Amino acid sequence: MKLATWHWHIEISSKCTLKCPRCPRKEIPDTLINTELKLEFFKKNFTPEFIKANVEKIKFCGNDGDPIYARDLIPVIAYFKSVKPVKITIITNGSHKNTKWWQELGLLLDSGDSIHWSLDGWDQASNEKYRINSDWSSILDGIKAFRSSSSAYMTWAMIIFNFNQDHLPIISQLAKQLGFDQLQITHSTKFHKVYAS
Repeated sequence: MKLATWHWHIEISSKCTLKCPRCPRKEIPDTLINTELKLEFFKKNFTPEFIKANVEKIKFCGNDGDPIYARDLIPVIAYFKSVKPVKITIITNGSHKNTKWWQELGLLLDSGDSIHWSLDGWDQASNEKYRINSDWSSILDGIKAFRSSSSAYMTWAMIIFNFNQDHLPIISQLAKQLGFDQLQITHSTKFHKVYAS
């Protein structure tokens, strides 16, 4: 019997620049080791023969970290794409990367790929109420640079909090202006009323 190993969920980096209060980085910091997977790891463990037979889709996400802070993320994606048109999904907060980096990433990703930007606000002050240490100006620059160079599907993924629930029209309009394909709204019981202000 052949195992269904075609969809891979990979945490390529446990590094992150943010300090979100409910993240394991803040709640259980003693368990965290900052590390990342390098291109050599993927070339050794995902040979071209293995990729051709067992890899159709990869989701680069993180429980502890954000994939965009892995130094080899772009070379890793380029490696997979050089073997076959593997579908890529990236989930990120989008902060602290320059436009050249986003343009380079955008050129690798096409309409079969997707990127989820985890954004809970509509400006610096609102977004950093939960996503502490995010950088709104670099996020906006990154979104524009990525959209200008890629046809990948873009999702604005937000968590509903008391501080943003009445600002959905503003957020929705901004998402449209920036070229997002979808606004994904998540209602969660994880946060209770801690972020009411």
